[in-house]
Amino acid sequence: MRFFVTKDLNKNFALKLIILFSLIFFIGLIVTNFLFMTKIGFTIQEIINYYLGNPETFRQPKSYGSIVEETHFHLFAMGIILLTLNHLMLFSNLSNITKIWIIIISFTACLLDIASSWLVRFISADFAILKLSSMVVEQISLLALIYIITKSIFFSEKKAVIYDK
Repeated sequence: MRFFVTKDLNKNFALKLIILFSLIFFIGLIVTNFLFMTKIGFTIQEIINYYLGNPETFRQPKSYGSIVEETHFHLFAMGIILLTLNHLMLFSNLSNITKIWIIIISFTACLLDIASSWLVRFISADFAILKLSSMVVEQISLLALIYIITKSIFFSEKKAVIYDK
């Protein structure tokens, strides 16, 4: 933490290496998210079929237990991932208002993605549009965060800035 507080982030090769490898893992997350999204589908009807089942294709509805398991994992993993990425994004030269909007959008999209699985399965198939849109916004947010971090830490000539003046 000393490197962040003293603004020595760009002077520490080991810390930059840790961040680089973490970003590579996060890119892998985005790739596997996309692959998982192909399992669910990219249309409203495919999402409905995934959660509510489809007798014509012999697809069973998602069980309560499988959604609990998915939610349990995603709440923890995505919370840590978004904490890490948004924290690193704070060191960029973006304005405070832009940073706040990125934080709000990324966390909200993720929470809506997780919640919409429950809503589609147990409330109404109409929430499938929320599922699709939140999945897309979540992935765009992750890509944007990785881009901002990469640009600010590895390609910026200015030192990392913690607080706007």
